[in-house]
Amino acid sequence: MPGNTVTDVARAAGVSTATVTRTLQNPDVVKAGTRERVMEAVRRLGYSPNPMARNLRHGSPSGVVGLVTAGFTNIFQAWVAAGAEAELRRNGLQLLIGSTDDDPAREPELARIMIDRRVSALLMMPDGGERDYLRPEYTYGTPVVLVGRPANGLDVDVVMTTDDQAVDEATDQLLSLGHRRIAALAGRADSFRAAQRLSGYRAALARHAVPERQELIVTGLTRPQEINAAITELMQRPEPPTAVLALNLGISSGVLLDRIVNRRNTAFVALDENDLSAGLGISAITRDPFELGRQAAVLALERITDPTARPRTVTLPSLLVRRGSGELPPPSAGTDGVPGGGAREVFRADGRGVVRD
Repeated sequence: MPGNTVTDVARAAGVSTATVTRTLQNPDVVKAGTRERVMEAVRRLGYSPNPMARNLRHGSPSGVVGLVTAGFTNIFQAWVAAGAEAELRRNGLQLLIGSTDDDPAREPELARIMIDRRVSALLMMPDGGERDYLRPEYTYGTPVVLVGRPANGLDVDVVMTTDDQAVDEATDQLLSLGHRRIAALAGRADSFRAAQRLSGYRAALARHAVPERQELIVTGLTRPQEINAAITELMQRPEPPTAVLALNLGISSGVLLDRIVNRRNTAFVALDENDLSAGLGISAITRDPFELGRQAAVLALERITDPTARPRTVTLPSLLVRRGSGELPPPSAGTDGVPGGGAREVFRADGRGVVRD
Protein backbone atom coordinates (compact mmCIF):
# COMPACT_ATOMS: atom_id res chain seq x y z
CA MET A 1 0.00 0.00 0.00
CA PRO A 2 1.42 3.42 -0.95
CA GLY A 3 0.78 4.87 2.51
CA ASN A 4 2.91 2.38 4.41
CA THR A 5 5.82 3.77 6.41
CA VAL A 6 9.03 2.38 7.86
CA THR A 7 7.14 2.06 11.16
CA ASP A 8 4.58 -0.20 9.47
CA VAL A 9 7.36 -2.40 8.09
CA ALA A 10 9.07 -2.57 11.49
CA ARG A 11 5.79 -3.56 13.19
CA ALA A 12 5.06 -6.24 10.56
CA ALA A 13 8.58 -7.70 10.84
CA GLY A 14 8.76 -7.45 14.62
CA VAL A 15 11.90 -5.29 14.59
CA SER A 16 12.88 -1.71 15.25
CA THR A 17 12.71 1.03 12.63
CA ALA A 18 16.51 1.29 12.87
CA THR A 19 16.79 -2.38 11.85
CA VAL A 20 14.54 -1.75 8.84
CA THR A 21 16.74 1.17 7.79
CA ARG A 22 19.94 -0.88 8.23
CA THR A 23 18.45 -3.73 6.21
CA LEU A 24 17.62 -1.44 3.31
CA GLN A 25 20.84 0.58 3.37
CA ASN A 26 23.47 -1.96 4.46
CA PRO A 27 21.97 -5.48 4.42
CA ASP A 28 25.26 -7.31 5.02
CA VAL A 29 25.38 -6.09 8.65
CA VAL A 30 21.95 -7.58 9.45
CA LYS A 31 21.50 -11.23 10.42
CA ALA A 32 20.10 -13.37 7.60
CA GLY A 33 16.91 -14.33 9.46
CA THR A 34 16.14 -10.76 10.43
CA ARG A 35 16.93 -9.53 6.92
CA GLU A 36 14.49 -12.04 5.42
CA ARG A 37 11.70 -10.99 7.82
CA VAL A 38 12.21 -7.34 6.98
CA MET A 39 12.31 -7.90 3.23
CA GLU A 40 9.22 -10.13 3.37
CA ALA A 41 7.37 -7.29 5.12
CA VAL A 42 8.72 -4.79 2.55
CA ARG A 43 7.41 -6.94 -0.31
CA ARG A 44 4.06 -7.63 1.35
CA LEU A 45 3.42 -3.99 2.20
CA GLY A 46 4.86 -2.60 -1.04
CA TYR A 47 7.05 -0.25 0.95
CA SER A 48 9.66 2.02 -0.63
CA PRO A 49 11.83 4.39 1.42
CA ASN A 50 10.53 7.59 -0.14
CA PRO A 51 7.84 8.67 -2.59
CA MET A 52 10.31 9.01 -5.46
CA ALA A 53 11.58 5.44 -5.10
CA ARG A 54 8.03 4.20 -4.45
CA ASN A 55 6.98 5.43 -7.88
CA LEU A 56 10.11 4.14 -9.64
CA ARG A 57 8.37 1.44 -11.62
CA HIS A 58 5.55 3.71 -12.74
CA GLY A 59 7.11 7.15 -12.98
CA SER A 60 9.01 8.59 -15.92
CA PRO A 61 12.77 7.90 -16.02
CA SER A 62 14.98 10.51 -14.44
CA GLY A 63 17.30 10.81 -17.42
CA VAL A 64 20.25 10.17 -15.10
CA VAL A 65 22.39 7.03 -14.77
CA GLY A 66 24.37 6.52 -11.56
CA LEU A 67 27.94 5.25 -11.32
CA VAL A 68 29.47 4.08 -8.04
CA THR A 69 33.26 4.06 -8.22
CA ALA A 70 36.12 3.59 -5.75
CA GLY A 71 37.55 7.09 -6.08
CA PHE A 72 38.09 10.13 -8.23
CA THR A 73 41.89 9.87 -8.17
CA ASN A 74 41.89 6.45 -9.87
CA ILE A 75 42.74 7.29 -13.49
CA PHE A 76 41.46 3.98 -14.83
CA GLN A 77 38.07 4.48 -13.19
CA ALA A 78 38.01 8.09 -14.35
CA TRP A 79 38.33 6.87 -17.94
CA VAL A 80 35.55 4.33 -17.31
CA ALA A 81 33.37 7.23 -16.19
CA ALA A 82 34.35 9.23 -19.29
CA GLY A 83 33.36 6.38 -21.59
CA ALA A 84 30.02 5.90 -19.85
CA GLU A 85 29.31 9.63 -19.86
CA ALA A 86 30.07 9.96 -23.59
CA GLU A 87 27.68 7.14 -24.54
CA LEU A 88 24.94 8.36 -22.21
CA ARG A 89 25.25 11.96 -23.41
CA ARG A 90 24.96 10.75 -27.00
CA ASN A 91 21.64 9.19 -26.02
CA GLY A 92 20.33 12.19 -24.10
CA LEU A 93 21.10 11.00 -20.55
CA GLN A 94 23.43 12.30 -17.87
CA LEU A 95 25.87 10.57 -15.50
CA LEU A 96 25.82 10.97 -11.72
CA ILE A 97 29.01 9.73 -9.99
CA GLY A 98 29.51 8.70 -6.39
CA SER A 99 32.81 7.66 -4.77
CA THR A 100 33.34 5.17 -1.93
CA ASP A 101 36.79 6.67 -1.28
CA ASP A 102 38.18 3.10 -1.48
CA ASP A 103 35.87 1.93 1.32
CA PRO A 104 33.79 -1.05 0.11
CA ALA A 105 31.50 -0.69 3.13
CA ARG A 106 30.09 2.48 1.56
CA GLU A 107 28.91 0.72 -1.61
CA PRO A 108 25.41 -0.21 -0.30
CA GLU A 109 24.89 3.31 1.03
CA LEU A 110 25.79 4.97 -2.27
CA ALA A 111 23.71 2.50 -4.27
CA ARG A 112 20.72 3.23 -2.04
CA ILE A 113 21.17 7.00 -2.38
CA MET A 114 21.17 6.75 -6.16
CA ILE A 115 18.20 4.40 -6.27
CA ASP A 116 16.27 6.76 -3.99
CA ARG A 117 16.98 9.55 -6.47
CA ARG A 118 15.39 7.49 -9.23
CA VAL A 119 18.40 6.97 -11.46
CA SER A 120 17.33 5.28 -14.67
CA ALA A 121 20.10 2.68 -14.20
CA LEU A 122 22.97 2.01 -11.83
CA LEU A 123 26.54 1.19 -12.92
CA MET A 124 28.54 -0.42 -10.12
CA MET A 125 32.31 -0.94 -9.91
CA PRO A 126 32.20 -2.84 -6.61
CA ASP A 127 35.30 -3.89 -4.67
CA GLY A 128 33.57 -5.58 -1.77
CA GLY A 129 32.33 -9.15 -1.81
CA GLU A 130 28.81 -8.34 -0.53
CA ARG A 131 26.28 -7.71 -3.29
CA ASP A 132 22.94 -8.74 -1.81
CA TYR A 133 22.06 -5.04 -1.73
CA LEU A 134 21.86 -5.17 -5.54
CA ARG A 135 19.15 -7.83 -5.62
CA PRO A 136 15.80 -6.78 -7.17
CA GLU A 137 14.02 -6.54 -3.82
CA TYR A 138 16.48 -3.82 -2.79
CA THR A 139 16.78 -1.98 -6.10
CA TYR A 140 13.03 -1.71 -6.85
CA GLY A 141 13.53 -2.58 -10.50
CA THR A 142 16.42 -0.22 -11.15
CA PRO A 143 18.60 -1.76 -13.89
CA VAL A 144 22.07 -2.66 -12.56
CA VAL A 145 25.26 -3.16 -14.58
CA LEU A 146 28.36 -4.55 -12.87
CA VAL A 147 31.61 -3.15 -14.25
CA GLY A 148 34.75 -5.25 -13.89
CA ARG A 149 33.52 -8.32 -12.01
CA PRO A 150 31.07 -11.23 -12.44
CA ALA A 151 27.48 -11.28 -11.26
CA ASN A 152 27.86 -14.34 -8.94
CA GLY A 153 24.18 -15.18 -8.85
CA LEU A 154 22.81 -11.70 -9.51
CA ASP A 155 20.47 -11.47 -12.50
CA VAL A 156 22.21 -8.38 -13.94
CA ASP A 157 24.31 -7.28 -16.89
CA VAL A 158 28.11 -7.39 -16.63
CA VAL A 159 31.07 -5.97 -18.53
CA MET A 160 34.49 -7.46 -17.71
CA THR A 161 38.08 -7.68 -18.88
CA THR A 162 40.28 -10.76 -19.20
CA ASP A 163 42.91 -9.69 -16.67
CA ASP A 164 43.55 -13.25 -15.47
CA GLN A 165 44.39 -14.43 -18.98
CA ALA A 166 46.74 -11.52 -19.64
CA VAL A 167 48.54 -11.96 -16.30
CA ASP A 168 48.85 -15.68 -17.11
CA GLU A 169 50.43 -14.75 -20.45
CA ALA A 170 52.83 -12.28 -18.85
CA THR A 171 53.88 -14.78 -16.16
CA ASP A 172 54.26 -17.51 -18.76
CA GLN A 173 56.57 -15.27 -20.78
CA LEU A 174 58.76 -14.56 -17.74
CA LEU A 175 58.92 -18.23 -16.83
CA SER A 176 59.86 -19.14 -20.41
CA LEU A 177 62.76 -16.67 -20.17
CA GLY A 178 64.06 -18.57 -17.14
CA HIS A 179 62.68 -16.47 -14.26
CA ARG A 180 61.81 -18.48 -11.16
CA ARG A 181 61.56 -15.72 -8.57
CA ILE A 182 58.67 -13.61 -9.88
CA ALA A 183 57.14 -11.17 -7.42
CA ALA A 184 53.42 -10.39 -7.71
CA LEU A 185 52.30 -7.16 -6.05
CA ALA A 186 48.55 -6.63 -5.67
CA GLY A 187 45.96 -4.49 -3.93
CA ARG A 188 43.55 -5.54 -1.22
CA ALA A 189 43.49 -9.31 -0.77
CA ASP A 190 39.67 -9.35 -0.62
CA SER A 191 39.32 -7.49 -3.93
CA PHE A 192 37.94 -9.48 -6.85
CA ARG A 193 40.40 -7.82 -9.23
CA ALA A 194 43.42 -8.78 -7.11
CA ALA A 195 42.15 -12.35 -6.83
CA GLN A 196 41.42 -12.52 -10.57
CA ARG A 197 44.91 -11.36 -11.50
CA LEU A 198 46.67 -13.55 -8.96
CA SER A 199 44.77 -16.55 -10.32
CA GLY A 200 46.44 -15.93 -13.69
CA TYR A 201 49.85 -15.71 -12.02
CA ARG A 202 49.27 -18.96 -10.13
CA ALA A 203 47.95 -20.76 -13.20
CA ALA A 204 51.17 -20.03 -15.12
CA LEU A 205 53.35 -21.14 -12.20
CA ALA A 206 51.42 -24.40 -11.94
CA ARG A 207 51.68 -25.05 -15.68
CA HIS A 208 55.47 -24.66 -15.50
CA ALA A 209 55.64 -26.75 -12.30
CA VAL A 210 57.22 -23.80 -10.45
CA PRO A 211 56.35 -23.81 -6.72
CA GLU A 212 54.45 -20.78 -5.47
CA ARG A 213 56.55 -18.77 -3.00
CA GLN A 214 54.36 -16.88 -0.57
CA GLU A 215 57.11 -14.39 0.25
CA LEU A 216 56.96 -13.19 -3.37
CA ILE A 217 53.20 -12.46 -3.25
CA VAL A 218 52.47 -9.14 -1.56
CA THR A 219 48.88 -7.92 -1.23
CA GLY A 220 47.15 -5.06 0.55
CA LEU A 221 49.16 -2.38 -1.27
CA THR A 222 46.90 0.66 -1.49
CA ARG A 223 49.18 3.61 -0.63
CA PRO A 224 52.44 4.84 -2.18
CA GLN A 225 54.42 4.33 1.02
CA GLU A 226 53.21 0.72 1.25
CA ILE A 227 54.25 0.05 -2.34
CA ASN A 228 57.67 1.61 -1.81
CA ALA A 229 58.24 -0.35 1.40
CA ALA A 230 57.21 -3.61 -0.27
CA ILE A 231 59.50 -3.29 -3.31
CA THR A 232 62.39 -2.10 -1.12
CA GLU A 233 62.00 -5.07 1.23
CA LEU A 234 61.81 -7.52 -1.68
CA MET A 235 64.93 -6.16 -3.35
CA GLN A 236 66.96 -6.22 -0.14
CA ARG A 237 66.45 -9.94 0.39
CA PRO A 238 69.36 -12.36 -0.04
CA GLU A 239 67.45 -13.79 -3.03
CA PRO A 240 65.52 -10.86 -4.52
CA PRO A 241 62.99 -11.42 -7.29
CA THR A 242 64.35 -11.36 -10.82
CA ALA A 243 60.99 -10.18 -12.20
CA VAL A 244 58.11 -8.09 -10.86
CA LEU A 245 54.44 -8.12 -11.83
CA ALA A 246 52.61 -5.00 -10.64
CA LEU A 247 48.91 -5.85 -10.62
CA ASN A 248 47.24 -2.45 -10.61
CA LEU A 249 48.01 1.03 -11.90
CA GLY A 250 49.01 2.55 -8.56
CA ILE A 251 51.42 -0.29 -7.85
CA SER A 252 52.77 -0.08 -11.41
CA SER A 253 53.56 3.61 -10.90
CA GLY A 254 55.29 2.92 -7.59
CA VAL A 255 57.42 0.13 -9.01
CA LEU A 256 58.36 2.29 -12.00
CA LEU A 257 59.47 5.13 -9.70
CA ASP A 258 61.58 2.71 -7.64
CA ARG A 259 63.01 1.29 -10.85
CA ILE A 260 64.12 4.71 -12.07
CA VAL A 261 65.47 5.93 -8.73
CA ASN A 262 67.40 2.73 -7.94
CA ARG A 263 68.20 1.74 -11.53
CA ARG A 264 66.87 -1.79 -11.09
CA ASN A 265 67.60 -4.30 -13.83
CA THR A 266 64.74 -6.55 -12.78
CA ALA A 267 62.27 -7.64 -15.46
CA PHE A 268 59.01 -5.73 -14.99
CA VAL A 269 55.46 -6.00 -16.33
CA ALA A 270 52.93 -3.35 -15.30
CA LEU A 271 49.16 -3.50 -15.29
CA ASP A 272 47.77 -0.46 -17.08
CA GLU A 273 50.06 2.32 -18.18
CA ASN A 274 50.55 6.01 -18.81
CA ASP A 275 52.56 8.01 -21.32
CA LEU A 276 55.68 7.92 -19.13
CA SER A 277 55.74 4.15 -18.67
CA ALA A 278 55.02 3.56 -22.35
CA GLY A 279 57.77 5.99 -23.35
CA LEU A 280 60.24 4.24 -21.05
CA GLY A 281 59.63 0.90 -22.69
CA ILE A 282 57.67 -0.73 -19.87
CA SER A 283 55.83 -3.87 -20.91
CA ALA A 284 52.24 -3.68 -19.74
CA ILE A 285 48.92 -5.45 -19.54
CA THR A 286 46.61 -2.91 -21.10
CA ARG A 287 42.85 -2.47 -21.09
CA ASP A 288 40.58 0.13 -22.64
CA PRO A 289 38.77 1.80 -19.72
CA PHE A 290 36.92 4.23 -21.99
CA GLU A 291 35.43 1.32 -23.96
CA LEU A 292 34.68 -0.51 -20.71
CA GLY A 293 32.61 2.44 -19.54
CA ARG A 294 30.97 2.88 -22.92
CA GLN A 295 29.93 -0.77 -23.07
CA ALA A 296 28.53 -0.53 -19.53
CA ALA A 297 26.41 2.42 -20.65
CA VAL A 298 25.26 0.49 -23.72
CA LEU A 299 24.11 -2.38 -21.49
CA ALA A 300 22.29 0.07 -19.22
CA LEU A 301 20.52 1.72 -22.16
CA GLU A 302 19.46 -1.65 -23.54
CA ARG A 303 18.13 -2.67 -20.11
CA ILE A 304 16.20 0.60 -19.74
CA THR A 305 14.63 0.01 -23.15
CA ASP A 306 13.81 -3.67 -22.54
CA PRO A 307 13.75 -4.61 -18.83
CA THR A 308 12.70 -8.19 -19.67
CA ALA A 309 15.70 -9.04 -21.89
CA ARG A 310 18.08 -11.74 -20.68
CA PRO A 311 21.13 -10.32 -18.85
CA ARG A 312 24.27 -10.12 -20.95
CA THR A 313 27.97 -10.36 -20.12
CA VAL A 314 30.33 -8.41 -22.37
CA THR A 315 33.99 -9.40 -22.09
CA LEU A 316 36.67 -7.03 -23.36
CA PRO A 317 40.28 -8.12 -23.86
CA SER A 318 43.23 -7.34 -21.61
CA LEU A 319 46.33 -7.37 -23.81
CA LEU A 320 50.02 -7.89 -23.04
CA VAL A 321 52.00 -5.18 -24.82
CA ARG A 322 55.69 -6.09 -25.12
CA ARG A 323 58.01 -3.08 -24.97
CA GLY A 324 61.22 -4.50 -23.52
CA SER A 325 61.08 -4.52 -19.72
CA GLY A 326 59.04 -7.71 -19.60
CA GLU A 327 61.34 -9.45 -22.05
CA LEU A 328 64.51 -9.15 -19.94
CA PRO A 329 66.02 -12.53 -18.96
CA PRO A 330 67.13 -13.21 -15.38
CA PRO A 331 70.49 -11.74 -14.39
CA SER A 332 73.44 -13.88 -15.34
CA ALA A 333 75.27 -15.98 -12.73
CA GLY A 334 76.74 -13.80 -10.01
CA THR A 335 74.21 -10.96 -10.30
CA ASP A 336 71.67 -10.26 -7.65
CA GLY A 337 69.07 -8.12 -9.37
CA VAL A 338 70.22 -4.85 -7.82
CA PRO A 339 72.61 -2.15 -9.04
CA GLY A 340 76.24 -3.21 -9.02
CA GLY A 341 75.45 -6.91 -9.34
CA GLY A 342 75.84 -7.24 -13.09
CA ALA A 343 73.98 -5.95 -16.09
CA ARG A 344 72.87 -2.33 -15.87
CA GLU A 345 69.69 -1.01 -17.42
CA VAL A 346 69.71 2.36 -19.18
CA PHE A 347 66.52 4.13 -20.19
CA ARG A 348 66.59 5.53 -23.71
CA ALA A 349 65.58 9.12 -24.21
CA ASP A 350 63.98 8.31 -27.56
CA GLY A 351 61.28 6.21 -25.89
CA ARG A 352 62.19 2.99 -27.75
CA GLY A 353 62.68 0.87 -24.67
CA VAL A 354 65.76 -0.10 -22.72
CA VAL A 355 69.26 -1.33 -23.38
CA ARG A 356 71.51 -3.34 -21.10
CA ASP A 357 75.22 -2.91 -20.68
